[in-house]
Amino acid sequence: MESEFTIYSYFQKSKKLRNLLTRTKALVLRETKFRDQSKICLVFTEHFGTLSVMLKGVRNPKNQMNGLFSTGNMVEMVFYRKNNRDLHLVRDARLLYSPLSAAPDLERFSAIYQLVATLREVTGSEDPHHLLFNALELTMEQLCHPESPNYQLLLTWFLLRLTTLLGFEPGLDRCVLTGEHLDCGNTEGVWFLFDPGGIALPGPGSRSGTEKRWLSGAAWGLLCSLRGQTGTLQPTGPQSRDAASLLSEVLQDYCSSHAEHAPGKKNRQILSRLTSGTE
Repeated sequence: MESEFTIYSYFQKSKKLRNLLTRTKALVLRETKFRDQSKICLVFTEHFGTLSVMLKGVRNPKNQMNGLFSTGNMVEMVFYRKNNRDLHLVRDARLLYSPLSAAPDLERFSAIYQLVATLREVTGSEDPHHLLFNALELTMEQLCHPESPNYQLLLTWFLLRLTTLLGFEPGLDRCVLTGEHLDCGNTEGVWFLFDPGGIALPGPGSRSGTEKRWLSGAAWGLLCSLRGQTGTLQPTGPQSRDAASLLSEVLQDYCSSHAEHAPGKKNRQILSRLTSGTE
C-alpha cells in the first residue's frame, strides 16, 4: 500500500480532507494498549503541543507502523485532527529518532526516559511550543547518535532550555537572597533555590526552609557554560560526568516543582543505581 507521505499532497487538494489530515513531528511520551491490537499514545508535537492519538491495529506485527510509537521515539505522523476532540486517529507515520537506533546503551535509555518524564509533567496542554520542540529535536538527534559523549550533559542542556522557553528560568546573575553578583569561577559551590528560582550564595539566609539543592563548584561552572548555548551544544571545555548528572537531577526536580505532579524521584534513583552498576 502506498505510504500516506507519498500521496499527502493529493489529500491536500480535497477541501474536506484538508480540514482533517495534518502532518507533524512528535515525541511519544506514553503508550497504552487498547483492545486487542490497538494503542493509545500521548505525544508532544511540533505544532499542537500535547495530544492523545489512537493507532488502530498497530500491535499487529504486519502493521506498517508496528514498533514506531514506542515511548521515547520521535516520529513524523499524518493524523486526522478535529477541533474539540480529545483523541485523534493516526493515518501514517515514519520514524525519525529512536533510543534503539544505535547500539544499546543504558545511559542513553536513562537520559531519554528522564527527558520524557519531565516533558510529561510540564507540557499538559495543546498549546504549541515551537521553540521547545526545536530544542527537543536537536537533543534527540544527539542523544540517538552512536558517538554522543555525555548523555546527561545533553539532557542538562535541554532542561535549561526548557526552563527558559516555558518562563521559569532560574536567576543566575545575582544571588536571589542578597542581590550580590555571582562569580561563575566560584569553586566552593552554591545553593539552587526553587522559590524564588535561582542561585544563592552560602550563608545564613540560604539555610531557610525553602526547597533547595546544593551545586558543587563543577556543577555551578557547568551551569554557567550552558546557559548561553541556544543552538548546537558546544561545551566550553572538559565537563565532569558527575557534575552533569548532579545538574540534570537538580533541574528535573526544579521543573517538577513548576508542574502539577510530584517529581518521580524514585524512578530516577533506580535508573541512577542501574547506570552506576550498584545494587
